[in-house]
Amino acid sequence: MELLWMVRPLLGYLRLYGIALQTPEMTKGARRMMLFFSTINLIYLIIAPFLMIQYSVWYSVPYSEQTFLHIIVYFGILINHASGIIEMLTTKEKQFNFWNTLLAIEKTFLKDERNKIEEANRKLKKKLTWRLCILSIFAFSCKMILIVTNRVLLLDPNWVATEVISLWAQECVRLNFFTHFIFVEILRMHVELYNEKTKDITSIARKINEKALLSELNILKIRHSLIWKLNRHLNSFFQWAQTLNCLLYFFHITNLTYWIYNGINTGKFENRECRMLVIFTLSVITLINLIYSCEMLKEATNKTLPLIHEISEQVLNPFDVDVHDAVMAISMQIHHEKIFITYGGFFNVDMTLLTTISATITTYLVIFIQFIG
Repeated sequence: MELLWMVRPLLGYLRLYGIALQTPEMTKGARRMMLFFSTINLIYLIIAPFLMIQYSVWYSVPYSEQTFLHIIVYFGILINHASGIIEMLTTKEKQFNFWNTLLAIEKTFLKDERNKIEEANRKLKKKLTWRLCILSIFAFSCKMILIVTNRVLLLDPNWVATEVISLWAQECVRLNFFTHFIFVEILRMHVELYNEKTKDITSIARKINEKALLSELNILKIRHSLIWKLNRHLNSFFQWAQTLNCLLYFFHITNLTYWIYNGINTGKFENRECRMLVIFTLSVITLINLIYSCEMLKEATNKTLPLIHEISEQVLNPFDVDVHDAVMAISMQIHHEKIFITYGGFFNVDMTLLTTISATITTYLVIFIQFIG
């Protein structure tokens, strides 16, 4: 499987954080390495809460005096890190099903189409690598600047201790979103290739005979069914951890939004508010990166059905019953085999999720302003 071989370095990097991505072609050494890093991360997650509490006591700022949302966010980060490790470790077969279905899709490409899919795989690998590098460098740079600044100026030592201890888990939570982004982009690539194939068939519908056209339509039918299965497998092993991630980011962004507004409103936009503004920006960028990818997948799937119906319009004989029935069969298949990204069936991931989160945060912000001041 060419794409799996291409993205292997990315999968290896993600496994360092305990994100136990498993593939059918994993060697025993790679599996042992994955389990080793998962264990190391779980040990870190057991120790981290005690360290956070201990450092808080050293600085005479007990957690009983911290805000409730502060506790939810920082301890929620550790819980989310653990849930991501456990979910990836316990969904081995579901992950195998994804990669095996991907292989089955690649086998539906004919010899003269191999160059097209190879080029698409190379572009996807380049896109994923650059996106990971940019997001990781940006996140680490912002965090390091904030930590060093606070440590040198001794502005908020309790925050520095808490931030340093939870930094690894914070990066893992971000990478959980990026991990899902990788799989969504793979699915999106094949939906777009499917649309391109449909356009190619439409352009030659008048030039080829009925038997050849029916053969092409049969390939389209089989491929869409496999893409739909790929989507189902993807949704099956990104459920609880990602749901918790979204809830955590909702609480986190709500908390940051209130304190940023409070700083602006009182005219005391100082170190704490600047720090929160940077973290707010990181959180929003991380969330939008995945949601935008899911929205682009949704747009690509919405284009499929009209493209299918264009084939019957371009047929030389408009009364060809066999071709018409084949097109209608694919149309009904697409109607029932809907492709979308969801977390545990609780909500779909697209731009409507972003608007829902924004509207809910605004509502809570108004309530906070009215009752807290």
